[in-house]
Amino acid sequence: MTQDWKRRHEEALLHPHGPEAPIVEMVRGWRHYATTYAERYECPISTDYVLGPAWASIGGALRILLNGELGRLDGGSLDGLICDALRGAGFDPDTLERE
Repeated sequence: MTQDWKRRHEEALLHPHGPEAPIVEMVRGWRHYATTYAERYECPISTDYVLGPAWASIGGALRILLNGELGRLDGGSLDGLICDALRGAGFDPDTLERE
């Protein structure tokens, strides 16, 4: 029974509905932007002194949006995913500064 939250969260990621859909789409699009940037320029988005901080700011804003209605999504899991993406791109998730 303790893993029900995980099953619900994974189902919401695969088939989001209601308030889940915009959050899932925003987080996916945000991560995709950084991945596409890294593939195109062969460096993390943190190396771009214009786009990097803007991208990190969006990540910070997404973390704030996790305080809203999430449906079946687990906010802690999404927060961890966003923090990992920020770190992976070269940003401190708490300060949004380049590491």
